[in-house]
Amino acid sequence: MTAATATETTGAVPTRRIRPISRATWVDLAVLTALSALAIAGFEPAFGPYNYLAAAVGGLFVGTAVIVVTYLLRLSLVPSIAIALAAYVLFGGAIAMPASSIAGVVPTTTTLLGVFQGAVYGWPDIVTLQTPVEAPAYIAVVPYFAAWLVSVIAVSIALRWLPKRKRTALRAGALVIPAIVLFLVGILIGTDQPYFAGIRGVVFAGVALVWLGWRRRDGAVSLMVDGSARRRKVVGVAVVVLGAVVIGAAGGILLAPKPASRFVLRQEITPPFDPLQYPSPLAGFRNFTKKEAKTDLFTVTGLESGQRIRMATMDTYDGIVWSVASPSTRTSDSGGFELLGRNLPNPPLAGPGSTSKLTFTMEGYNDVWLPDASYPTILDFDKYTGTDPSTTVRVNPVTSTVAVTSGVKKGLVYSVDVTTPTIPSDKALATVPAAKLTLPPVSNVPDVVAAKATEYAGTAKTTIQQLRNIERSLKTIGYLSHGLASDPVPSRAGEGADRITELFTKQPMVGDEEQYATAFALMARTLGYPTRVVMGFAPKVSKGDSVTTVTGKDVTAWDEVAFKGVGWVPFYPTPTKTDAPKDETTKPKIEPQPQVRQPPTTNQKQDQVLTPVKISNKNPKAKAPGFELPPWAYVVGGIILVPLVIILIPFLLIATLKAGRRRRRLTTGSPDRRAAGAWDELRDRYGELGLELPDRATRLQTAHVIDDQTIAQNLSRPDGGFVPLANRVDVAVFAGQDVEQSTVDALWSDADAATENSRASAGRLRRIIAAYRYRRQRSAAAKKSRTPARGTTAAVAKL
Repeated sequence: MTAATATETTGAVPTRRIRPISRATWVDLAVLTALSALAIAGFEPAFGPYNYLAAAVGGLFVGTAVIVVTYLLRLSLVPSIAIALAAYVLFGGAIAMPASSIAGVVPTTTTLLGVFQGAVYGWPDIVTLQTPVEAPAYIAVVPYFAAWLVSVIAVSIALRWLPKRKRTALRAGALVIPAIVLFLVGILIGTDQPYFAGIRGVVFAGVALVWLGWRRRDGAVSLMVDGSARRRKVVGVAVVVLGAVVIGAAGGILLAPKPASRFVLRQEITPPFDPLQYPSPLAGFRNFTKKEAKTDLFTVTGLESGQRIRMATMDTYDGIVWSVASPSTRTSDSGGFELLGRNLPNPPLAGPGSTSKLTFTMEGYNDVWLPDASYPTILDFDKYTGTDPSTTVRVNPVTSTVAVTSGVKKGLVYSVDVTTPTIPSDKALATVPAAKLTLPPVSNVPDVVAAKATEYAGTAKTTIQQLRNIERSLKTIGYLSHGLASDPVPSRAGEGADRITELFTKQPMVGDEEQYATAFALMARTLGYPTRVVMGFAPKVSKGDSVTTVTGKDVTAWDEVAFKGVGWVPFYPTPTKTDAPKDETTKPKIEPQPQVRQPPTTNQKQDQVLTPVKISNKNPKAKAPGFELPPWAYVVGGIILVPLVIILIPFLLIATLKAGRRRRRLTTGSPDRRAAGAWDELRDRYGELGLELPDRATRLQTAHVIDDQTIAQNLSRPDGGFVPLANRVDVAVFAGQDVEQSTVDALWSDADAATENSRASAGRLRRIIAAYRYRRQRSAAAKKSRTPARGTTAAVAKL
């Protein structure tokens, strides 16, 4: 009875058998997974170390597993794609957005929306945001979606298209295309600092070539029978792959472009946030002093006495207003606005200082500029209404200016961890020059600014003295007035060229922080000093009050100048005296012009200045061609000599450095120093062998570390370990007695014997790697004086 008859007799429903997958196809899937993993590693520069790995590997697994299972169950292509899409959505929350999922697993509406937003909007975000990219929340969907899509396409081709056609290397190459596209995507969304580009490229090409060579099965039957043919094929493929890898590696090293010349999308695309779309913060200074002087703008919890609140930092001037640098005028030293996560990087010139945590609660404040203090390091939005500010916040990591495009308004509560740098004294800055920075330009500066800068700076020679003289002159000559009805004299608002000219030429000199900060910055920039204007608030903090209320009358502005190796130093040029005279007429001061010596007259004719040149029209005889190498010689030289040069030159250089290191320690200095050199040589050689040794530790501490690691790594070590040898070296160095040459020789002999035995037990590969490592760092104990401290002799005697 046949199976069909049995089915008809019993009435049973026939079961669907699992579709088999050949061994060759399993190999194809393994190779595709390996190539995709190599391509995924290229996402590291954009996302940071391992921040993308879980999402990418998860997407790769989900796509591969779904297509394989649906193929085994004999489902057609369309249902398989539908199930793969459902799995993408279902597992996307747990893999790429666990924070917005219930218990990190169950998807929510935010998660379901995020897996689609990330697949569409994540791509423009990732090439416009500051690396490493941490926000918005759906940004991790980008590697998840990319790996999922590549695996779905590649595995579908491997299972459903390739087995139905003749096995050729050309058709098998179609499987590599998705992985190559993923490799290129990692390059395009990355930075100018690639992640092991040469190594990944060579390995990718080597694996692909070996697999394509194995995939070519035109003579499969004869190869299975004829062993010699199979060996010839294997050898031929190995030679081709080896030659390609060697030439590719040599070419990659010799012809690799400079990082700055790498083409990455983030360098070609302008960030979407443009500060010039919003009014200049300093232009609205008088709005705070007049209309909102008594308005409660916001409250701050944790603010300390003397701590200022920053609103915005401006470093470009066009003769009308100071502005935050736009994408068209920004420089590397002014920075640009990026979407970051909660962790904000320290500015390049940020110095050490005290840390504090501030909590801001917005009341009457309404702007795009987010108030903070000093240099923010962590930003958390605790409460808000409307649009989530974490998706619209933009941060300039160089100036620590923060903007929220959806608005900073009432109801917003956020916490900021800030670092307040310690400002050095003028005495400490006496010999410190200004930093060499390239800031955005200042233009349309009045001529009077340069003259006053020279006059106010006086005869001071140092940078800090000149800047303090300018600051002191403005505070001494000028008067403070916000242009209020209660002020003794009127004061016009603005920081344009006409207002600054009026500030310097009209008597008395009257203005407020808007004018004085502008005048100081322009004078400092005229003298060549990198200067920027900061607008913020300086509220009075009452003792015992943890919450400080900031009003409009607390608004202020000041200047910052960059000093080399120190950072940005603040200057406060605004005067405090307000009793300006109402009428003051002064005679103009006549400044005599310097006499200029006229150049001596000459009767030399203009034509005599030029030296006649004789031009020969005779063509030189063509020289006979010399000896030339044939083209094949260059090919052979490139294949053989280039790898040898790459391998031998570093080896010889490092070997020379090691020999010089050993010779200096063995022959230079007093006997106790040479004894200490034996231990230094031992420690450096173990460090080159791959042991993780502490940089600042005593010999005894280092000996214990070497003992632990040699035991864990099955390396040979002396009987009793390294502690006895460390003790003998300490006795020779710190005992305060003359060290015999025989003692020095014995220490060096024992140290060399220990390291050589460990190297012999380490294995050939590890010894080769150690040969290319160079370490030279004197131990902390060796740096101490030979003369022992009080009580040291007795302690050494006990050893």
